[in-house]
Amino acid sequence: MKQSLFLAAMMMTAAGAIAQGPPGGGPGGGGPGGASGDGIWRRNAYFGEFQTFDSCVGHQPGTGEYHYHANPLCLRYQVGDNVEVVRNTRTGAVYQEKASGWKHSPILGWAIDGYPVYGPYGFTTAANASSPVKRLKSGFRLRQITSRVSLPDWALPNHSGVSQQLTTAQYGPAINTTFPLGRYLEDYEWVAGQGDLDQYNGRQEVTPEFPGGTYAYHVTINDDGTPAFPFILAGELYGTAAGGRAQTIPTGVSDYFNASATTPVVSTETAPSLTSWLTKNSSQNATVASGYDPSAGGSTTWPTGFPTGTTYSGGATSAVKAEMQRVRYSATNVYINAPGLAGGYTMGPWFDPGMTGGVFSNFPSNQNYQLQFPRSPAPASTKTATGGGTQGLWVNGVAIFNFIDGASYSTSSGADAGGGAVRATAIQVSAASSENGPAAPGSVISAYSLFGSSLASATAAATSADWPTSLAGASVSVKDSAGTSRASTLQFVSSGQVNFRLPPDTATGFATATFNNGTTSYTSNLNVVSCYPNLFIDGSGLAKGYLVRVRGSQTTVEALGSAIDLGPATDQVFAVLYGSGLGTVTSATATIGGVAATVAYAGTSGAYPGIDQYNILIPRSLAGKGSVAVVATASGRPSNSATITIR
Repeated sequence: MKQSLFLAAMMMTAAGAIAQGPPGGGPGGGGPGGASGDGIWRRNAYFGEFQTFDSCVGHQPGTGEYHYHANPLCLRYQVGDNVEVVRNTRTGAVYQEKASGWKHSPILGWAIDGYPVYGPYGFTTAANASSPVKRLKSGFRLRQITSRVSLPDWALPNHSGVSQQLTTAQYGPAINTTFPLGRYLEDYEWVAGQGDLDQYNGRQEVTPEFPGGTYAYHVTINDDGTPAFPFILAGELYGTAAGGRAQTIPTGVSDYFNASATTPVVSTETAPSLTSWLTKNSSQNATVASGYDPSAGGSTTWPTGFPTGTTYSGGATSAVKAEMQRVRYSATNVYINAPGLAGGYTMGPWFDPGMTGGVFSNFPSNQNYQLQFPRSPAPASTKTATGGGTQGLWVNGVAIFNFIDGASYSTSSGADAGGGAVRATAIQVSAASSENGPAAPGSVISAYSLFGSSLASATAAATSADWPTSLAGASVSVKDSAGTSRASTLQFVSSGQVNFRLPPDTATGFATATFNNGTTSYTSNLNVVSCYPNLFIDGSGLAKGYLVRVRGSQTTVEALGSAIDLGPATDQVFAVLYGSGLGTVTSATATIGGVAATVAYAGTSGAYPGIDQYNILIPRSLAGKGSVAVVATASGRPSNSATITIR
């Protein structure tokens, strides 16, 4: 079937299918708090590092210690904490909070003071297990300040010897687009009665596991599901930090679980401090997907398949068992052995526009945790600060970190010092799939402002299929691995977003895109490969395109949005889907609902720059299957999945 049969009958323009808004979900390094800079205005880890988180909100510093600073989505889904999957992508699942039918959150982990960490949902009345379940609110909020000249009350114990009213030399940076409120921990205040939780981000309450009551921390989120400050643990521990790394295990302890035993030991003990630890993935090897080719899926050794010349830290050269390996206990303590690697999901991939190829090249490694937690925690008369690094352990054996990313403002330099680099730049994703990953020459990319960059001075869109190289004074150039710079054509520009086409002659390898708004330039790195197919989808994962029905000598065009009726047995129904990233490839295979489907055409749409087209015959065996996923594969790389509905 020829491509030309469809072009005149397009029911939507491919250019219009390009999303003009940030991709769903949130995409530094981690490290000790206040280790560099003045240590007064400490950078918020979620602000400074979110672009390097995977879809599970986990990442790792150069030491390889995989951890979460905020809402651990994949773990919450794994243990049934009011989270559901919207769709799956090559870079991980897209989640959302359930709208109703909430259950009390389960125990997600344990802080080193021995108190449990629950998810965001608890009883409306802390002392009443019969009260409705609600989403618990943090008591923190952004301060209503116009200059950074004083510290909030809750942070004072974290700043020994520093007065609340700061000296001039201790002032923070001016509040602006480069240093917005929320960049630093001290930009927040805790207000009694503002939320449900105290300044440590917990409360005294009854829970399903503790009907007699306990103190407990809670993960906090906003109503839209995004992490809410202080995320997990705030500046101090509520209890006495009697846990942490256990150098030796005393004699006389009992095994609760031992994954390495010939016959795994599983005790009959029922204490929450023992029963909450997951063991179902303890015999499973940890898997990681690389940002250099997310379409390849997870690997039990990593990094693998990365381009020549890349550097990285961490990693595992042999398969490593994940999650809990051993749980032991005495009358006073619980002892945990874990690798610090998740087993219930694929870790990664990770991205950072400032790193080589736009990939965050730190990989997790086996941490060989041996931690102890007190079984009978008690409130501390003198609270201790939660510093950087491990503050506890999630029940899947991954480290709990707090809100510190290891950097703080330096008055002398006028910038943050330490931790991951934070600079004005742009996150680049496929304009078709909204996924991070490699880009093919000629493909269409959406770039989004990061850390205060202004990508254009005004909002404008191309008025024809002949895209210009300048819009509203903005331009994009790409310098490829051969050192050649080329101007990109532009479909849409605004301060926060630019849609541009990667020049078709761009050499494969690592490249740098430069965004110029007419007065200021910003750079962002990307990895160029010969082919990396992406299908256009909307925010729910629905395919963009239309249908062509061939009935005898008659060909008709139909909308793709409604459920597809395959009609009588003599009909041939083609899903004509838009994509980007084929490069010069002109052949592809496809599956619909896991069933092989004939691809009658794969290649350029011919009408819009950088827009590919796939004409895929829908197998008649799929009649009545309902919602099914379409995946196209080119040059051995599968695309993202795009959903269609067949009745």
